[in-house]
Amino acid sequence: MGRQQETGDIHPAASSLTVFERRSLTKLPEGVMRPGGLALTGHLVDCCAFPRGARVVDIGCGTGVTVEYLREHGGLDAIGVDPSAMLLQQGRQRSPDLHLVRAAGEDLPFAAASVNGILAECSLSVMPDTGKVLDEMNRVLVPGGKLALTDIYIREQAASQDRPERTAGALTRDELAGMLAESGFNVIVWEECSALLKEFVARYIMENGAVEELWHCPSTGGNGGPLRRRDGKKVKLGYFLLVAEKLHAVRT
Repeated sequence: MGRQQETGDIHPAASSLTVFERRSLTKLPEGVMRPGGLALTGHLVDCCAFPRGARVVDIGCGTGVTVEYLREHGGLDAIGVDPSAMLLQQGRQRSPDLHLVRAAGEDLPFAAASVNGILAECSLSVMPDTGKVLDEMNRVLVPGGKLALTDIYIREQAASQDRPERTAGALTRDELAGMLAESGFNVIVWEECSALLKEFVARYIMENGAVEELWHCPSTGGNGGPLRRRDGKKVKLGYFLLVAEKLHAVRT
């Protein structure tokens, strides 16, 4: 697969920045912007039981805080992948020895069956083609490799005529399980973590005085507002932790 071109210093216009780039992540607790923080990351890694030195890729790594955590606290050969040159640059400035690569989840710059594990924390729902990303994750994982996710999901199973007009990548649990199965994965761990989402939103409001900017972050609810059904009612969101194992390669 092709590697995206690395770039030098990038200073995009403020209007083109994502919420992750607009906010100074280094000023947030632990430097991460997701429910559960690094405590949930640690629990997620424990669920995977990676052997020391395993090659693990963090997709949507931002400034590489989790990559650093995986390396220093987990003893893992950790690599970070993110499409934002701006966030990767900030990460390299903070810790020049971090292994950070600019790439998209749909086109990972790794050989087939070369990675022991993949983390995607609050990032899968941001990606425009979930199925393609899952297939690509399958490609680079070794047989039996672990895919570890934390993210939002739609907690209520609405009737088809009430399907949300704007999902921003959020799926129901059944939809996600179905897509994982189609991409050659078997779910071995599922944990309900919705209380952490409520705590995250409440803390964000306390620190920033409003939640409007947060709704522009796809991983916390949508592009411009909470998810709604066609009847105008809000869709109930939850948060989950999931570990899936690669059973077989996806036929292409």
